[in-house]
This record gives sequence, C-alpha cells and structure tokens, in this order.
Amino acid sequence: MDTISRQSPVSLQIEQLIEARAIHLNMPPWRQVSSSRHGNRLSKVRGRGMEFDEVRHYQPGDDIRCIDWRVTARTGKTHTKLFREDREHPVFIFLDLSHSMYFGSGDKLKSVFASELAACLGWNAQQLGERVALTLHLGEQAHNQKPAASKTHWLAQLQSIVEVHNQKFATLAQQQLQDCSPTHNLETLCQLVKTGYQVHLISDFYHFDSAAALHLQRLASHNQVFAWQISDPLEQQLPKANTAMQLQVSNGNSEGYLQPDSKAFRQQFRRLAKQRQQHIEQMLQQARIPHQHFSTALEWQDYA
Repeated sequence: MDTISRQSPVSLQIEQLIEARAIHLNMPPWRQVSSSRHGNRLSKVRGRGMEFDEVRHYQPGDDIRCIDWRVTARTGKTHTKLFREDREHPVFIFLDLSHSMYFGSGDKLKSVFASELAACLGWNAQQLGERVALTLHLGEQAHNQKPAASKTHWLAQLQSIVEVHNQKFATLAQQQLQDCSPTHNLETLCQLVKTGYQVHLISDFYHFDSAAALHLQRLASHNQVFAWQISDPLEQQLPKANTAMQLQVSNGNSEGYLQPDSKAFRQQFRRLAKQRQQHIEQMLQQARIPHQHFSTALEWQDYA
C-alpha cells in the first residue's frame, strides 16, 4: 500500500484507520502457524499451553505429573487434572497519545502515524481470529477497552481513537504541555493482561522512566510483548542550514528558537538525541522486548 487517505496532517479520520488493514509490515519475530485453535499463533510462553478443564478419577496411562494431590488426599482416591488446549491469545494494543506524540516536522504527526500503526496491528489480529483490546495512554489518564473479537467492536475502538485523538489535539493550546510517566497506566495494563497474551506498545518512549521499565519487565515475563517506537526526524537531527536561520518552536505556552546553523548547538542536539535513544533501547533490552523504530519521514511501503 503506497499511501493512506488523509485530508489533514494533524487530525484523524476513521477512513484512514480502516484503510490501514492494507498496510503490509514485517511482523514481530514470533512464528505464525495454522492450527485448529481459535487463535493462529504459537505461544512462546513456557508451559503446557493448556488451560485447566476438570478433575476426574485417575486412569491407567494418565500422566502422573497431572495428579491432583489435594483432591486425592481429600477423597482417598487418585484423581488427575485434565487440560484443554488454550484456544485464544488476546491482543492488547497500548497506544500512546500523550502530549509528546503530537509533534511533527513533516506531513504527519507522530500521533497520526502511531494511530495508523495501531489500526494495522488490530486488523492483523482480526484476521487471525484473535480478540483485540485497546488502551489509549493520554498522560495522567487512560482509555481502556475490553478485548473482543467482533469486527463491529474493533470498528468502535477505531472510532474511539479518532475521537480521542482529535479532541486532545483541539485542546492542546489550552493545556499545560507536560507529559508524565506512563507508570500508572502500565500498572493497570499489567492487571488487565493475563499470561500468554500478546501486547503491542506504540509510543515514542520519551517519558518511560525506571518505574515504567519495571512494569515492562513484568509484562514481558509472561507475555509476548513488542515495542513500536515512533519518532520524527527533527527529534533526531536538526536540518542542515546553508545560511543563518532560526527555527521557531513552541510548547503551546511559550515560544523559542533553535539555531541549526550553530555547529556547537547541532552537536549538542545530536548528542542528547543519541543519549535518549540509547536509554530507550537499553530499557527495552533489559525487559527483553524486541522493538522496531519508525520515522514519520517515511511512508508505509518503506517498511513492507
């Protein structure tokens, strides 16, 4: 897919999130398999991959490791646990729509790019028959929805992305632009996500501190977790300046100027950007979370 329909570089429309189902991406490094299960992914979480079903009398040939010793002691007769195949692996999408995501130096905000990516991942899960749940990180607040497999429910979640995104963008000028750590919302996510789930984290990860990192490790210890980092090229390196120039920037409350023609300033800017990126990568590596880095400067076909 070459492009997604978009009338505005700063707002969302439901049509572009519906069109995101045609985006082709290199998916995370877990195997896609075909099976008779409701979900079509092979879990990498250690264990039987089975759910407890019932207890019955022990029969010759039963695995002695499945003997239920509590029931056996209580009844005086040997009982064994029966398990059934785990039939689904719900997909949770954590979409960061906090203040820092509403930035863009080109034709698309990071928040717009991230929303399209969330839609793409949700559509992919839909095609695999998985239930999908959405968490919108809005800074101090969060918008959580329960997992469901129906297409109608997913379309409703996409509509919620559009409404929340556009409403937040419209009120940015009246808000104090100060992002906080997503620690609280990640803690809530840990409570919602059960063992064996698939979790996609979509963010610039600029405000993930040590407390948030602990929750990432907790999530990754029992689930398939993948991080999708979104950045803007201007956050990595200042544009080249042939003549003296200034770039006007604003946080919504005050304005300032960058001086890309200053060699010392450019070097310091690049050094700080590199340190920030190293911190993000180290945090994800410690949590053993694979990640992919996207730039808003590229189109979707560049990542196919």
